[in-house]
Amino acid sequence: MSEKLKVAYIEDHKSVKQGINYLLSKHPEIEAIENEFDLAKMDEFIKLHRISVFILDLQLHNSKNTSDISGYEICEIISRKYPDIKIIAHSMYDNIDSVNAIFNNGAMAFVSKKSGYTELITAIEHVAAGKKYLCSEIEKKSKNSKNFLKNTDNQLKALEEPFTRTEKQILEKIAKGYSTKEIAQQFKVSEKTIETHRKHLFVKAKVKNAAELIAYTYSRRILMD
Repeated sequence: MSEKLKVAYIEDHKSVKQGINYLLSKHPEIEAIENEFDLAKMDEFIKLHRISVFILDLQLHNSKNTSDISGYEICEIISRKYPDIKIIAHSMYDNIDSVNAIFNNGAMAFVSKKSGYTELITAIEHVAAGKKYLCSEIEKKSKNSKNFLKNTDNQLKALEEPFTRTEKQILEKIAKGYSTKEIAQQFKVSEKTIETHRKHLFVKAKVKNAAELIAYTYSRRILMD
């Protein structure tokens, strides 16, 4: 009888983690490894349990052991130190920018938390076989998912980009704290033009001010290329 696949879920919401681990434990070829993830003890945990796959939440707000590090950074650390371990991102932040960012950090699969358990199992099977995987939520938001999965495209492209190239450039300046006057000077346009772009950004992001716009930007990883 072949050894079960050792799968550990890094998630700071206990009810979510317990539910997923319970479902995984019912699969005949998977052993769900319970854990309270501690980055300082990661090496010991991996070696003790011989982890094959990590399922990783991207926004870890409630864990005292990961309060100063994101799922993106944890993914990069694990994939760099343990390239044989496969990582599946599991997140409600299921936009193309987030997917590109986590794949760039070493993940091999992305499953939206809007997806069902079956897609999570499918993702585990794919990465265990050395294949990339995207859930249906992501595939329907992308115009090149097939090429991405075949490695002929190295980045996913959204069906609808939230912002134009110029808007992204202005957004980056706003995020860095530049005033409308300073941005206008840098782009060699009028302040009125920059104000118009700002209004368009607010409308597209459905926010009321610059602070909300910046929060929206970082939650969606829009400025991470």
